[in-house]
Amino acid sequence: MRSLTLPLLLLLAGCSSWEPVRRYDRWTLYEERASEVSPEAFEAAFNPAFEAVEAALGPFERRVHVHAWNGAVSLDGAQRGSIRRDREDAIEDIPGIGPALIQAYHSRGGSGPFAPTGIFIGTADAGTAVHELVHARIAESGRSLPLWFEEGYASILGDGLLVGGRWVVDGLACWPWRELSEERFSDAELTRLLELRASDDATIKENVLVHFLGWAIAFDLYRETGTLDWEVWLDRFDERDTLAEARRRLARTLAPETPIDWCERLADPDPGVRLACAKGMWKLRSEAVFHRLMEALEDERNPEVRVGLAINALAAAGELRLHWRTWRSAERRILRALRDSELPDSAERAAALELYHAYRPDRRGIHGTHGDQAQAALARLARFWEE
Repeated sequence: MRSLTLPLLLLLAGCSSWEPVRRYDRWTLYEERASEVSPEAFEAAFNPAFEAVEAALGPFERRVHVHAWNGAVSLDGAQRGSIRRDREDAIEDIPGIGPALIQAYHSRGGSGPFAPTGIFIGTADAGTAVHELVHARIAESGRSLPLWFEEGYASILGDGLLVGGRWVVDGLACWPWRELSEERFSDAELTRLLELRASDDATIKENVLVHFLGWAIAFDLYRETGTLDWEVWLDRFDERDTLAEARRRLARTLAPETPIDWCERLADPDPGVRLACAKGMWKLRSEAVFHRLMEALEDERNPEVRVGLAINALAAAGELRLHWRTWRSAERRILRALRDSELPDSAERAAALELYHAYRPDRRGIHGTHGDQAQAALARLARFWEE
């Protein structure tokens, strides 16, 4: 079963007791009573996330409360979530979409005066932190925005990679692109999603789809304007006919050439931009994108970007029906990049070598590998491919 990470905006936190464990300049970290989290891991995720969000939306005026645990969120409805320590228990089967693992949400408070507010997060992940901080900053601003816009902006800013302590935004969220490419919205369905507000009663699937739809519209605005200024995006979106404007921008984002054009970022002078672009590309199931990854691998000299390109090309090959000659040619170059990696982190370097051994030439075929060995290595290299 395929599990996926999806941050959502919810209105009511689960009923748990929280204790402050560390106080920072702009935020306080809480942990659930009787549980233990690593303050250092969440600090490493949230400090660059704060910098990225404040650079885009301005400084926070109030302290942010971050409630952390090791686990995920189980949805009790589209607008209600409760925390789970067992990730398997929290996997949601979204009708028509598949299993999703929801790892965070932002709460604007519950029905009682003592209901906790802030960010609730089950993983020390910088992208998830960015996404939820966008919700926190918008809530603090008092702006009333359509849910699609808020989720879309959070999805763009939260799609990227932590490189050397800085958050590098990419913006092309590959899972939503693939799912939306298979959706056919009626006018009534699309209008419903465009009109949803965070406080509305919606199904879980609608909540997920408005998240995807918002990303697709926001991505087109991002490409068109070249800026992360949300005020510019709001001005550019033509509200005279919201439905027609949404369809126009949705069609441009979902055009087959869009991810191929986005691959131009694989030649960006900044290695962080190149690596952020490569990450997750395998999910697109596009042979054209696979070839772009392989072309970039030929010229890439940065050790981390080389491994990122190799892993995403390897994963993409597993999603495609490549001609055997195409795979054999690519296999040699991918395995060489993994075998000879010069990753600065010794644990990641060892994992790349293990991945090479799992796919080495005497275990022929895209699927003819030592699966457990490959999965263990990929888990330690997740930052290169997991979106």
